[in-house]
Amino acid sequence: MTRYVSIALLGVALGARTAIAADPDPVVSLWYRGQPAGVPRAEDLDEIRAAGFSGVTWPIESAPGVGALTRLAEAAGLAVVVRPGSAKLTAASALKGSDLVDVDVTMTPTATVTPIVWRAIAHGARAIAFDPGRAAGTGLVDRKGRPLLWAAAGADIARQLRINGGLIAQCRPGPAVTIDQPVPEALDVVLLDAGKSWVLMATNTSRSRARAVVHLPARVPYALWLNLLNGSALAMLHLPAGPTWNLDIEAWGVRVEVIDKVLR
Repeated sequence: MTRYVSIALLGVALGARTAIAADPDPVVSLWYRGQPAGVPRAEDLDEIRAAGFSGVTWPIESAPGVGALTRLAEAAGLAVVVRPGSAKLTAASALKGSDLVDVDVTMTPTATVTPIVWRAIAHGARAIAFDPGRAAGTGLVDRKGRPLLWAAAGADIARQLRINGGLIAQCRPGPAVTIDQPVPEALDVVLLDAGKSWVLMATNTSRSRARAVVHLPARVPYALWLNLLNGSALAMLHLPAGPTWNLDIEAWGVRVEVIDKVLR
């Protein structure tokens, strides 16, 4: 059954139906406008699914095509998001806590895609839509049919959210962390409460390494944290005031660390 994500979708009729059910897990979609515009094609949706994306975002202005889109998306195993466009994601806007974000890949350097999207996720984004800026077609390949680099970054984020979507869906803002001065301007560190776990996300949106000393609350365990992106383990300094993380993060780097609240 097709999953429908109702984000800014009000009163769009799907034939005789208007009911749209919310999807509890994060969705990484591709802005898709049909080919020709307003007309979805099964081969395009198969290409989007094969590229690793979990959904398509369809412009609300093309509402007459939604019925056909949802039937084709069901066959392709893709979620459907129907909504207007929104402001394009930047390193600064990622801090604002929007539920949905648009990544304009025509204006966003490929190196910055991964850190700004994970920063947005850390601040509450649960529907991420990559916009190739094409009026028709998928926009996933260049004129010679070669895959575009940004698509690999988007697909990797989609894969991580498929694997860890249940955990990310549970994340809520946790206690504040403190960072020793001077704080690198491009660094953001957020502690999230995921019910039975703590999730720590750090992003560096600059072309230089960032180093910082990060202090966590005393009730947070100090070891061993698991990096969800590469499977490495992290042990922090155990101090009476709480764990201390000596963070050293590469240019355009991302850390997503998780630990159980009760260690066994």
